[in-house]
Amino acid sequence: MKKWMIGLVIIILLGIGIYFLINAKTYSFDDVASIDQNKVTSIQIEHDNERVMVEKKEDIQKLLKEFSGMKLKKVNDSKKDTKESYWIRVLEDGKATYGFIFYDQAYLETYDGSKTKNRISEYQIVDANQVDMGKYIK
Repeated sequence: MKKWMIGLVIIILLGIGIYFLINAKTYSFDDVASIDQNKVTSIQIEHDNERVMVEKKEDIQKLLKEFSGMKLKKVNDSKKDTKESYWIRVLEDGKATYGFIFYDQAYLETYDGSKTKNRISEYQIVDANQVDMGKYIK
């Protein structure tokens, strides 16, 4: 009887450990966004009814490099009482292929136009090197 109880406790603890390992995983921006920097022709940023187009190749690469430094953790329902959001669309030859929404510089929602299922994913930004989107809206 004691062996059975010990086995049950071990299985429960293993299950809890695996659950926490899976939920603690972090991703880089490049892991979650499949953007070919060479194909991007412009990036559109919207905030508070203002719209900015980043069209210079060096500015596009600089912005995408800032994104690539982010560390993300997958979450569900990231839109918790947000105050500020930036809508970003990555365009290839005038067609939006990828989209992001930054909420309060703490959450990121991604939209992949190339996928047919599971196009939208939500992440929490977990590192201190967050992208300052305010500098792009002038």
